[in-house]
Parts: sequence; structure tokens; C-alpha cells
Amino acid sequence: MSLTNKFETITYETKNSVSIITLNRPKKLNAINEQMTEEVWEALDQAEKDKNINSVIMKGAGNNFSAGVDLKEVFDRPAPIGEEPSEKWREHVDSMLNVSLKMWDLKVPVIASVDGHALGGAADWVLSADIAIASDKAVFGEPEIRFGSAPPTLMMPWIVGMKKTKELLFTGDSVDAYEGQRIGVFNKVVSQENLEDQTLNMAEKMSNIPPSALKITKVTINKVYEMMNLKEALDYNAESAISMFFLNTEKDIAEISQSLKEEGLGKFLANANSKFEEK
Repeated sequence: MSLTNKFETITYETKNSVSIITLNRPKKLNAINEQMTEEVWEALDQAEKDKNINSVIMKGAGNNFSAGVDLKEVFDRPAPIGEEPSEKWREHVDSMLNVSLKMWDLKVPVIASVDGHALGGAADWVLSADIAIASDKAVFGEPEIRFGSAPPTLMMPWIVGMKKTKELLFTGDSVDAYEGQRIGVFNKVVSQENLEDQTLNMAEKMSNIPPSALKITKVTINKVYEMMNLKEALDYNAESAISMFFLNTEKDIAEISQSLKEEGLGKFLANANSKFEEK
């Protein structure tokens, strides 16, 4: 196994014909900041250019995939002098969407290996992967609406269908691994201790398929969805996500930012979840 050390928020390693990208901010629940989106995109591009790589695994360090976008960074994001706040928010939404589309368009299959939290923008990345394997401890959800926001990549209706998408996005509720498998988010659920081996087994099974056959099959399947205007729908959602964020008042943003600073991301998410469950 070889390891590339040029990244700070992720690790990138190769094992035989498999590239492994690990979201690596475990003390922050692998929350996705601006640097991480850039590094994940670059790692995916590096894997695609490596002729020896037949598949990519994306996972998280410390028994969590990711708690989603780093809310501290988002709600404390000043716009540069002379720049519209909406344009700064557009940069954030576009960077998240760019990673999802990079996964979608990658010439080799991408496998999401999901343990613990996979929330918000991280849930979008799971949905954008070709295959997703979850541990029995996984929790999947898009809670953004509870903070007056929207998913940066509205991939969910294409994967789980309209009715379930509306339920999850209207409420911000999360589902466990088995419900995630039932609704089509996860291909399979395995024990936490077997997640790494099962994910590698899937990747190695794909490595036995001729690379050109894998590429053609992935492109052909994806093209069916693109003919139904998937990419245009994702672009439209980006504009909606930008507009929706600015429904928050300055007071709302200040209060959320202060709560994040006082409680930390993990406690903030737990408290927000418990408040909604009580209602």
C-alpha cells in the first residue's frame, strides 16, 4: 500500500488497483470545510488519471463518514469587501456540487464506505457514489432544513424516489443503516468490524472486470439519468440552495454561529436533533 502525504484534510492511498480517500478531520466529525472539498476533488482527479486504478473507496476516519458541511465555517463566513454575500455562498455550494459531479463522472466506480454519521453535504457524496456500503452503526440524513438551508446537491430524489425524499427533506429526519438500505441509499449493511474488509472485497471484485467494460457500463447507466435532465436539475437546485440560505436573517445566522462556537459541532447537532424529536 502506498500513501500520498500532500493532503491535510484527507488521506490518499492506493492498495493494488484501489484508491482509498479518507476524510480525515476526526475531531470535527470529518466536517467538510472548503479545503476538504478542494482536496477530495483533487484526489478523485488523481485516481482517475492513474491507469492502475480500477475503483475508488471514499470513507471517513474515526468511525464517522462525515457530519456534513462544517457549519462553523459556513455560518461564520464573511464576504470579502466589495463582494456580494450570495457570491461567497455560491462558491460553497458550487464546490460541494463539483465533488458530487466529479464522483458521478469519474471513469472508475466510486464506493462509499459509511460508518457513523453521513449527514448533509456528506450524505450528498454518499448518494453520488456508484455503490454505498454501510456499517450497522451508520446514520444517514439531510438535516439542513432545520438550519434554514438546503442540500447543495439534490441527488436524493434520483436515488430513493420522490415520496421518501419529501419526507426526509421536509423534516430533516435521519434514518439508520437498515432503513437506508431499504430505501436504496445503501447496497448492503455489514457489521462495523467488517466494513473495511467488505468494502475492499467489493472493490477487488470490480478489479476482476475489464476496466473498459466497467467504464462503458457506468457511463451508459449514468447517461440514462442525464437524459432525464439530472444535471440540469442539480444546477437548478444550486440556485435554490443559494436563495434559501438568505431567507435566514442576520440574527438567525449570528445565533447559529454563536451556538456552534459555544457547543461545538457534535453537541450542536445532537441538541438540534433532540429539539425536533421533542416536538
